Amino acid sequence: MKGNARYRVEQITITKMDGVIQSHAETKREFSVIKSAGKSNLTVDVKMEENIVNIYPDSLQETINLLIELDVVKSTAIVAVNQTNGDIDRIINHDEIIEKWKKYRAELEKRFAGVQSPEAKLNVLKFLTVAENTIIIEKNLIDDLKTKMFYDLFFDEYLVSDRLNLEEHKRPFYSQLFEGQSATLNFTKSIIAENENQVQYNNTGRLQKEDAKKFEQLYDLKYKPLVKYKFSVYDASIVEKVLLDKKDKWILQADLSISEEVKNNVELSVDYKLRKIE
Repeated sequence: MKGNARYRVEQITITKMDGVIQSHAETKREFSVIKSAGKSNLTVDVKMEENIVNIYPDSLQETINLLIELDVVKSTAIVAVNQTNGDIDRIINHDEIIEKWKKYRAELEKRFAGVQSPEAKLNVLKFLTVAENTIIIEKNLIDDLKTKMFYDLFFDEYLVSDRLNLEEHKRPFYSQLFEGQSATLNFTKSIIAENENQVQYNNTGRLQKEDAKKFEQLYDLKYKPLVKYKFSVYDASIVEKVLLDKKDKWILQADLSISEEVKNNVELSVDYKLRKIE
């Protein structure tokens, strides 16, 4: 179970309104991972080494740059793994992350001290308040890490079990069309191929229909003024294809596609590729 690995991620995110592309983002990330196993526990040290994001339109780049800086603060985490399901149990270096956040917050406050626009000042205050609430409270930080696909993929049952659970299961889905909102997806897992050393499987998630109703009001506030058309149907799905190293417990490769939409009105698609490079 011990060992080191390095991963690279390539992600393309496209948002459309009424069929017309509104934004297009390309992300490249690199992570280093160290696994340490004791008699009854497993810890994983994850460090984001590189985070490169290019976005169209260019007017969004400044906001993205702030989020990239914030990710540097949050994404160097030493994690204790739940021995039942392989999920994140706690963040061992939480105090260290809080101290990094305090230094970063002071730098941001100095950077934006000269801002005179009341609207811009309010936006900076909102950013700082949300970020602080996320980082200071450990449960919120764990939830935030799980919204990032690397953590959501990596911390799973394969870390602590020799057998894949093929029973239908539920997982939270964190909306990108409606930030801060989540739904529940029902997942089914099936093995594609397997040998002594590796196993490859598909994991497909579909929206629990009772979750769809709460998005109508959010759509009316955020998108209807732009799209004009009334709310139709909200839907979301994920398709994962994962190749695992059974012996040393590493993901070797993963391909994900995410689709989220208010049908015919606004849609977001994500193509996500993860590969172990060493």
